[in-house]
Amino acid sequence: MRIIPIEKLKITLPEAARMAKSGPVILTHKGKPLAAINDLSDCDWESISLANNPRFRAIIEESRRSYRKEGGIAIEDLRKELGLTSKANGKRVRGKKRGASASKASK
Repeated sequence: MRIIPIEKLKITLPEAARMAKSGPVILTHKGKPLAAINDLSDCDWESISLANNPRFRAIIEESRRSYRKEGGIAIEDLRKELGLTSKANGKRVRGKKRGASASKASK
């Protein structure tokens, strides 16, 4: 992480963006953080948009608070409840095959 006071800023924005490839560049004003420049080249637009959306972040934080307070459901229990096979066996087929109950009924 590099910290650069904007009062002494002598680099261009493209230079700061290149610097961010090796870690965040924090711009300060009078010693306090003002802005951060991060390398987002491995991110997609949706992730960037959601990560910077205060409403979405509030939903996630509320979910985390609820989980810490009340607990949650194990992934394997959720898979069973939704009729999904275990990820461990490599199959991710949803529910029963169509017609399976009909073929059993005709036997």
